[in-house]
Amino acid sequence: MARQSPKTSFYKHTEFLSGPDFNTNPNVPGFSVRYNQPFFKQGRFKHHFRSDFLNILLILKGEITVSLNLEKYTAKKDSLIIVSPYTIKKVEKLSKDNFVSGVNFTIDFLTAIGMPKIAVELPDYFSSQYSPHWNLKRKDAATLQLLMKQLNERISSMNEQVYGKELLYHTFYIFIYEVYDMSKKYATPISHHISRKENLVMNFQHLLQKQFRNIRNVQTYAEQLNITPKYLTETVKEITGKTAGELIDSYVMLEAKLLLDDPLLSIAQIADELNFSDQSFFGKFFKRHNGVSPKEYRLSS
Repeated sequence: MARQSPKTSFYKHTEFLSGPDFNTNPNVPGFSVRYNQPFFKQGRFKHHFRSDFLNILLILKGEITVSLNLEKYTAKKDSLIIVSPYTIKKVEKLSKDNFVSGVNFTIDFLTAIGMPKIAVELPDYFSSQYSPHWNLKRKDAATLQLLMKQLNERISSMNEQVYGKELLYHTFYIFIYEVYDMSKKYATPISHHISRKENLVMNFQHLLQKQFRNIRNVQTYAEQLNITPKYLTETVKEITGKTAGELIDSYVMLEAKLLLDDPLLSIAQIADELNFSDQSFFGKFFKRHNGVSPKEYRLSS
């Protein structure tokens, strides 16, 4: 008999990582660093929960046992735990001598700093298809620890430097590409139970990646998946914290920002590329989701 998914709480990055253990900056929403600290078992960690951010956790000392999508993993020194957004997670056990460093970020953060390709691929790549537990070689662990130290320093000093935000972003680029490179050695495919709901959301996202330029209607996607629009919306909301319509809009907005960065394209051409009926309708859509018009966004970027 398939295991039943437990009831879970859902936390957003802003509310979950606002405590003193995490180094955050209000000018960099969706990003935080935890450097060289003991991992305390807070009350919320004792129960299953989901969150909207991806967590990359390096174990420096001691042991940590976590439950990820109902599978238990015990991580020791030089282990890396990668927890993708919306994973069902829980801290099962901590040794008293544990020390960790970690980087946490949302997909919206990746979009905001100009990494659209990774922003689309990351949730799939670090999904339940791959082992979230990597046993690193000492050299690789030291490389990531050094980069986490630099990220911690960058976010602390960001407001004191003229190009503080740019320095933070470029340090993050190096960090995430190092993780990608290491994945070739450590990210091993696994086969365990994926719930029907999780599989449905994965299939929906795959359709989105191919069709979002032309299809923005929840009903059309639901028909392709042979389910009702209501069930699709409720399931996507349960797993990701966003409705199906919100996910569709986020894909369209990501592509719109990417196209607006190309000065050779007119706003009318971009509206046509994204299958809006006219430039005015595209402008209203963009402003509703971003707070400024496409023209204002282009001038400010």
